[in-house]
Amino acid sequence: MKALTAIALTVVITCGVAMPAAGYEVVSGHPRLFVTSADVAALRAKCAGPMAEDYAVSKNWADDHMSDSLPLSSVDAYHHYLCTYSFLYLVTQDVTYAGRAKVIAQSAMGQGYHGQGFYTAGLAIFFDWCYPYLTSAERQTFGWELGESGLACAAATNWVETNNYHSKVSRLKGLAYPGLPLYGEGIHDAAATTLCDLYREHTFGPDYVLACINELAGDGSYYEGDYTLSVIGESFVQGCLLWKVATGEDAFAQSGNLQNMAEYLIYDVFAKNGPGGGAFMSGSKQGDSKTHTWGAASLRRVLHSLAAVYDDPMAEWLALEIDALGLGWVNRNERWKLLILRDPSVGTQQPVGLPNARFFSDMGTVYMRSGWNYSEGSNDVYAVFRCEAMNAGHTNSHQNHILIARGNDLLAVDAGVYDGGTSSHHLNYFCRTVAHNTVTIYDPSESTFGSYANDGGQIMPKELPTRFGDASGPEYYRGEVEAFKDTEAFTYMKGDATEAYSSSKVELFTREIVYLKPDVFVVLDRVKATSPSFTKRWLLHSVNQPAVSGNTATITNGSSKLVVTSVLPADAGITRVGGPGHEFDVNGTNYPPSQGWTEDMGAWRLEITPGASAAEHLFLTVLCVSGASATTPDVGLVEGDEMVGVQVDGHVVLFSATGAAVEAATYEYSE
Repeated sequence: MKALTAIALTVVITCGVAMPAAGYEVVSGHPRLFVTSADVAALRAKCAGPMAEDYAVSKNWADDHMSDSLPLSSVDAYHHYLCTYSFLYLVTQDVTYAGRAKVIAQSAMGQGYHGQGFYTAGLAIFFDWCYPYLTSAERQTFGWELGESGLACAAATNWVETNNYHSKVSRLKGLAYPGLPLYGEGIHDAAATTLCDLYREHTFGPDYVLACINELAGDGSYYEGDYTLSVIGESFVQGCLLWKVATGEDAFAQSGNLQNMAEYLIYDVFAKNGPGGGAFMSGSKQGDSKTHTWGAASLRRVLHSLAAVYDDPMAEWLALEIDALGLGWVNRNERWKLLILRDPSVGTQQPVGLPNARFFSDMGTVYMRSGWNYSEGSNDVYAVFRCEAMNAGHTNSHQNHILIARGNDLLAVDAGVYDGGTSSHHLNYFCRTVAHNTVTIYDPSESTFGSYANDGGQIMPKELPTRFGDASGPEYYRGEVEAFKDTEAFTYMKGDATEAYSSSKVELFTREIVYLKPDVFVVLDRVKATSPSFTKRWLLHSVNQPAVSGNTATITNGSSKLVVTSVLPADAGITRVGGPGHEFDVNGTNYPPSQGWTEDMGAWRLEITPGASAAEHLFLTVLCVSGASATTPDVGLVEGDEMVGVQVDGHVVLFSATGAAVEAATYEYSE
């Protein structure tokens, strides 16, 4: 095995480097990770001034744990101890902290963590920030181990073949951490050059990560949705900060995704979720995101980083808002991250100047909200519509899906839970159309899904593309938001998801939505199958059991209510599927996850099905959001010359009856 590892490393070094080392320069002297010697005075001023409380938390933790016995319990613990004590030495020059860090580093070297990312990063921070304290011999010892551990980390990845749209993004910092502090030190120059060259090529190279991210998501969104935070967010931003400080080469200036990420996050998160500090903010649960939440502490650190880099007061406002809501608690032994990342001189600005609806065209997603109240008691309406061109990797078969919440109450949800990409729950239910709020067309003879359940849905996600340009291939095309318009009174969008289904069963599926601000959604679906015998089902998932009466269903959760009124087809029936033993039902078979049920998974769904068979149907549905005790407005069908629509809440909403453009129309309705 050792021989194979060495061969793999040689291949990585040979094949992975295309840019010469002369293409960049690493600053001389130490520190050079996150800060240089020119930045230390300002860092000390932060710790003594506007961030004194955070500094005190970090220092008190370190003082409290000065005599902890070694070895420590885990590689994570070694990382946190090394970083905290090294940080305190950097700020105070108190050799007590550097001495403690050195003892911990010596202990860590004997624990078998060689080649692990957390160990390598912690050792890099220690080597760089405690450099003046170390003797020449100690620099050789720790520096050589840092280089070897960095090379072992590098050898674990085939940098040429690893996916640049997903897997590689979060791993790049593992090259920057060990490579940068060793560069030019004459200790392990081969490792330093190899690691830095690899980082630079696979970050900035024309086929690699920055190019791929910008190709798909220059507007700040990402095709894997909430994976933005875990894949691009903290990990990739961290690597970019390391490289920018040490070399001056600035990924932030080259990436539209990074420039716009904070605005995407401002739209994607909504009300407080979960009790107490260190909990979560609610999120839209895009694709394989496990729950409808963001880790608030990680979200906060990303926002502080972006606020500092771009002098973005809205990003800083949301970061501080998360903290003010009692969320985003950063552990005491990680508080150094806040002290390094945050720039308290950046002002704050609430997002009052942003429109309440935003179309992120690169991802094919529309966010809608009635306000910007993120608190636990918020009554803001929040909705997300998805019709995405890219369908691969950690995406789901969910084109023309809509999610709706009110405050922290989930009303129309993504059902199921990410249970591992190969589980029965994942492949038969969670990633499939049946788990989303869209339409299925059931052809009993369809073979698209192989050995997995025939849910009547869309084609399952493909394998990820690899390099720049691959994602634009037609095999990944599944949908398109064809129209978007936002006004003071309403937001309109239209998605075409025809290509998401097998062409053998579906000729057309478009969804048009009018969001009547602040709390009504009018949805028109035009569905044409290749055979009138194929059953069409309009789906909407909920946490609690809906109450059904005639053509109306009512969903309640917490203090909120969603009333679903089926207007067309006129002969449609509404049925409920779900409850104990049927929460994740597909054609009578339940596909539960391996973990226990939580609210995020949903437990029920509504199915609206036409009474008469036909190749083409119009589904016209009205969704009214309100408090649980509020009176729901009456809904009536409105028909006119080549038009069809509804009267609701003092408004008339009309659509083309045929899908063709209509220049003018007349209609009548009764008040």
